Amino acid sequence: MSLIEQAFNSIQWQIKKAVSDPEADKYAKEEAEKAKKEADAKAKEDDAKKTQAEKEAELKAANDKLEAEKKAAEDRATFSFSRLFGTVFSTFFTIFLIFLLFFSAVLGSSLATNLNLYHSAPYRILYAIYGFMFFFVVIPYVLGYRWFWKGKRPVFYSLIPLVPYHLDNKFVAFFFSWLSYKPDDQIASLKEWIKEQKE
Repeated sequence: MSLIEQAFNSIQWQIKKAVSDPEADKYAKEEAEKAKKEADAKAKEDDAKKTQAEKEAELKAANDKLEAEKKAAEDRATFSFSRLFGTVFSTFFTIFLIFLLFFSAVLGSSLATNLNLYHSAPYRILYAIYGFMFFFVVIPYVLGYRWFWKGKRPVFYSLIPLVPYHLDNKFVAFFFSWLSYKPDDQIASLKEWIKEQKE
């Protein structure tokens, strides 16, 4: 080892000895550990408070639900005319409304198809779909404007006349007579009405 290295090591040792204090290092370590423990304790305390608040909220919600179920069970156990009539009326009104909408849609489909019999079958199918979907336009037009206002009574061939044949077979007619019709001269008058409207 050279003289320069020995001198350098000696200086380095003296600086380290002057700067480092074992007591100060020990105190700093203890303070760091103490601060860490306090932070951990505070975090645990916050978590405990939060958990307690959540538990109280869940317990309150469970109690409210239990009370509501108990009250509903008591209401069901005691007979009430008003509740019975309310349920019956609500159910009847819902069924009636569904039936009325379906009946109106079928009527619209029937009126639109019967009014356009002079078209070919694909067009009649489209008119049937149109009348079913837009019955709220077709029914006032055919029954209100065309019949009541213009005096042109709608001709009714069948429910939805798509097939231009009269069915002689009773079995087939039983199932498909609502789709068939017998062509006559009045169909041409429907076409003439359209021509008059265009003129």
